[in-house]
Amino acid sequence: MAIHTGKLASFYSAIQHRREPVVYASTIVASNRLALYAALADNPSTADELAHATTTELHCVREWLVDLAASGYLQYDAARQRYWMTEQQAYALADTAGNAFIKGAFATWRKAKLFGR
Repeated sequence: MAIHTGKLASFYSAIQHRREPVVYASTIVASNRLALYAALADNPSTADELAHATTTELHCVREWLVDLAASGYLQYDAARQRYWMTEQQAYALADTAGNAFIKGAFATWRKAKLFGR
């Protein structure tokens, strides 16, 4: 995976400067436990395909996809009705072994007391 560091930095900056990280931190953790990001990073999918691949509830997956696409955490192709991730999004959200995994960034921000508890 070839990661463009400028685009990755822009993605991180967009997350950091919104109020959403506090809300999405638990969503990102739960989504990784259900392997939703990993499944989507490897294969652009419809809501039905993703729910089937991850053995999760279709209604919940559909709501999750719509919300994250609207927030810029995922991409949506309306013509094909498929959701997908850019390389930077996949690296930050799905690559748990990567240096840029966003869960670690949330932990760092929380320890630095950037977000109130």
